[in-house]
Amino acid sequence: MVAQLIWIAAVYGSAVALVHILQHRERIRYAGRISKRIHYILITRNHEAVIEGYIRMLAWRAFWAGRTYQVTLLDDESRDGTVAVAARLARSGSLIEFAPLMQLYRYEDGPEPQRQTVIDLRMPGSGGSQ
Repeated sequence: MVAQLIWIAAVYGSAVALVHILQHRERIRYAGRISKRIHYILITRNHEAVIEGYIRMLAWRAFWAGRTYQVTLLDDESRDGTVAVAARLARSGSLIEFAPLMQLYRYEDGPEPQRQTVIDLRMPGSGGSQ
């Protein structure tokens, strides 16, 4: 009998937590509609092992914030499957754009009305492995 009461309390607590999480997300999503989308610029070179994790993490952060997102991948002459992994993710529904590294200056100085975050995986301080 006590075990059944514990299960009922656990299910009720989980339902309450889920409702609060969904309400929080809807409030943020409504505020996100007013604000602009998040634009991540990833600079990569031979990051086949970590690129999928980074893109999925960025998608999860945008989902949690209730905003739309876009990832622009600027590849610095990778010799592994970095671009192939990102292309596979793009085909599966991730919002990924591919551009040459030379276009970084266009993104930094351009008149785009969106919030941009540049993540250089080549630099150790930016989370890169090289």
